[in-house]
Amino acid sequence: MKSHEELPVDEDGIPILRNIVHPEAGNEEKPRPEPRLDAMSAESMARELLGNQALRKALDEFAAELSLSIYQHIDRSIRPVIEQAITSAMDEAGNSAYDEIRQQLESTIPDILARVLDEADARDS
Repeated sequence: MKSHEELPVDEDGIPILRNIVHPEAGNEEKPRPEPRLDAMSAESMARELLGNQALRKALDEFAAELSLSIYQHIDRSIRPVIEQAITSAMDEAGNSAYDEIRQQLESTIPDILARVLDEADARDS
């Protein structure tokens, strides 16, 4: 044990205490020491980071937000081009496209209605 002369003292001669240990600290489980990053390999550092649940959750959220952002960007970029292409094709086809679409609908609508009615009857039974 150090004598009083070896302890640092304040201006009134009272020893300055450092590294104070609280009584309840002895009952706690000692925390696992953090690995030193400068002593870790890149592979072990990556494993340590990917094992962290909070980081994994943040990465999942970031990936979801990034996917949505990319989808929205593509949608904003491509939608006008597709709409313009459809409009141009319909304009060039003129009345013949309208007639073909009408004929196609007239021929398929009865089958579609019959199938829908059959499915509705099957659900009600």
